[in-house]
Amino acid sequence: MAKLRDYLPYLILLGVFILLAWLVFLNPVLAADSSISGFIQDISLPGFDGFMEFISRLGSFPVWIIPPGAAVIWLWCKGHRLHSAVCALVPVTAAFVVYIFKWLIDRPRPGSLEDGGTSFPSGHTAYALACYGVMFFIIPKFIRRPVLRFILRLLCLVPVVFMGISRVYLNAHWPSDILGSYLLSVAVLGIGLTYLKHKLTKGVNHARTA
Repeated sequence: MAKLRDYLPYLILLGVFILLAWLVFLNPVLAADSSISGFIQDISLPGFDGFMEFISRLGSFPVWIIPPGAAVIWLWCKGHRLHSAVCALVPVTAAFVVYIFKWLIDRPRPGSLEDGGTSFPSGHTAYALACYGVMFFIIPKFIRRPVLRFILRLLCLVPVVFMGISRVYLNAHWPSDILGSYLLSVAVLGIGLTYLKHKLTKGVNHARTA
């Protein structure tokens, strides 16, 4: 069984996420939120609006489930059941926790959106990091060609890096919503990958002693 210290950094991140959630619950608009939002929304680059909208769509349902869904099916069919399970459970767990905290915190969005909903944490950002993050770390095991591996991992990083920016830029979330989502998804991703590494190492050790 993996030791608690292996999971400790990610449990600490979960604790920080909960503290941030409590702070947001007490203060729906933090002092830094408005200034950071203004800075991001003042960005003016050719094609930036369209790029931000495109990135944001990658975190919308059902689009966000397509990449991990395809990976889960492919891994399962190839016989990599443990990788498949982790690839499925990390996004599902993140989505479940997002749903719970949206309901608990009930923070209003910074802008009036047609889809309504609550703001903390950002589901789009949490899903992007959970979905594309788990694939980023799993890809090297199954893609041996360096160029293809580099391209696929780079594609995974695009929504991970830009999703949070897009949600603030489009006035759909406060920056603290994005921070909360990163804390949450990094924690869930880290726990999932630590468990996967432990199980694979245990399997290798058993194979050597058999």
